[in-house]
Amino acid sequence: MGEKVIQLTQMIEGRKVDTKIKEQIEKKSKMYQGDFKRFKKYATVAGVDVSFVGLEAYLLYTIEQGRKLNTFNRRSASVKHFLVNELGLVETEANKQRIALLRQMYNDVEHAQQKQVSGQVAQPKEEMIALIEKLDVRAKAIALFNLITACRPSEMVTIKIGDFDLNNRSVKVYLKKQKEWHTKRLTLECINAIKDYINAYGLESESYLVGKVDKHNNYTSSQVSDIAYRKSIHKWLGFAPYTLRKTQISAMHEAGADLATIAKQSGHKNLETINKHYLSVNDKMIDKYL
Repeated sequence: MGEKVIQLTQMIEGRKVDTKIKEQIEKKSKMYQGDFKRFKKYATVAGVDVSFVGLEAYLLYTIEQGRKLNTFNRRSASVKHFLVNELGLVETEANKQRIALLRQMYNDVEHAQQKQVSGQVAQPKEEMIALIEKLDVRAKAIALFNLITACRPSEMVTIKIGDFDLNNRSVKVYLKKQKEWHTKRLTLECINAIKDYINAYGLESESYLVGKVDKHNNYTSSQVSDIAYRKSIHKWLGFAPYTLRKTQISAMHEAGADLATIAKQSGHKNLETINKHYLSVNDKMIDKYL
């Protein structure tokens, strides 16, 4: 009897694991769907198979069309996912090596410029805050919070009102990238904006900070997608959320904060990442010493 119970428990737990794995695969499939559709369209026009051989042709086409390295990497990951998880194909070591060799073409002189990544540019923080001040109560609270905390879009959409400690001017944020909780500090100005937002919309502990608002300005506590959040910020401010993140990090650096302090607020685990990707010397810093 005991063995049967153990077997039944193992079977139930095994099904739970299978379900969660399936959910993760479906989540990636949804995220990569656009890239896979573009690959299939290319395959039809070019007369190649929807296979790893076709993927190689597509990636070479990507390079020859002058696309950036990050586009090459995204297309490679997206199409591989569908070939393996949706079509049941097997990626061999030979496939991996051949794609790696294609990627090395970006080291050649004629393609070296395609490795450059412009990304979002940090803006003067005082100008950013002035722009945010003109927004309505909800947009102002969300945008100012995003600026001060330097949160990623994936973090912004999961934050709930219950994560705030308004008296202590702090907020708990789940860092999806590091898979851990992290506490960030808030300014008094940010706290007041959040309070105004809570009062205006009657938000409760379980309400999402971002949530959804319909055309009649009715709020619904529902987690929005990263893409929907990016579109909202772009609509309100005219640029991507990462501009807010980069602006805050650059402003802290210019104010004299060390890397450890910046990492504590931004949620970076690697100090080298901050130094390499966020703290490039800008024109404003150069002008200061001319």
